[in-house]
Amino acid sequence: MARKLILVVFALLIAGSTVWFVRNWAGNQTPTIIAQQASDEIVAPKAATVKILVAAADLPAGTLVREDHLKWQEWPETDDLEEMYVVENVRTADEFYGTVVRQGVSSGEPISDNRMVRPGQQGFLAAVLDPGTRAISINVDETAGIAGFVFPGDRVDVILTLEIMQGTSETSIPHHASETILTNVRVVAMDQSTDDQTQEASVRSIATLEVSPKEVEVISVSRELGRLSLSLRSIARVEDTGKMSDGGAVLKKERGRGFTMDSEASSLISAPARNGQAPNTVIVVRAGDVKQKSFD
Repeated sequence: MARKLILVVFALLIAGSTVWFVRNWAGNQTPTIIAQQASDEIVAPKAATVKILVAAADLPAGTLVREDHLKWQEWPETDDLEEMYVVENVRTADEFYGTVVRQGVSSGEPISDNRMVRPGQQGFLAAVLDPGTRAISINVDETAGIAGFVFPGDRVDVILTLEIMQGTSETSIPHHASETILTNVRVVAMDQSTDDQTQEASVRSIATLEVSPKEVEVISVSRELGRLSLSLRSIARVEDTGKMSDGGAVLKKERGRGFTMDSEASSLISAPARNGQAPNTVIVVRAGDVKQKSFD
């Protein structure tokens, strides 16, 4: 009995020593493993990256690209990366300012040449236009083009100035008149430029407007009738003093189509006949003396 007890005690001592030894050994090995892993992480080489040009926001097809539409983003370096995308220090972002998105680009997606249309390329102006609209160009000079201060993206009214004849064939009198034939028209290009970033005034000779199919016909016939000029509209809308029920400002209806006769601009010109009847007042100018005479 005593011998069995001694054997049991001896076995427990051996088991306890074994457990202590294993736990002590494992505790010493853990810091070594962690240190080795940390060392491996520090030594491990970092994958080479470069920066490429990507979209800073979603760019739907037809978007005129501006500076804030693009940004540089890190990208894993590959052998053919420069052939596929726009790499920093190899090409510049301003190459794409003023281009038009041919096919929609999502935010963060790389920019490539085949997704953009440049000025002068086939399909460029068609990409600028809104669906269902048309483009038509008119000749402008320093006066008609508002001294070069009309830029792509501005809104304008189109004014027709022409000569009209009043009265019968025997007593016809020439008069001049100006008429607003189109309002709130978007300018899509001046000459061959659609870049709305460069805001330096320069006299252009051609303005391209975005209009409806019917308005194309209006401009086309108006060019044969007289001289066309542009009137620049304000970006801000005119507000009424009243308020809507929800507290918002009431927007006034801006002047639309209208006309002005030469007699309204100069008091020296008598008003044209109305309803086939001659005017009952005339302006007489003699030796610098101006008089108005009435007839019954």
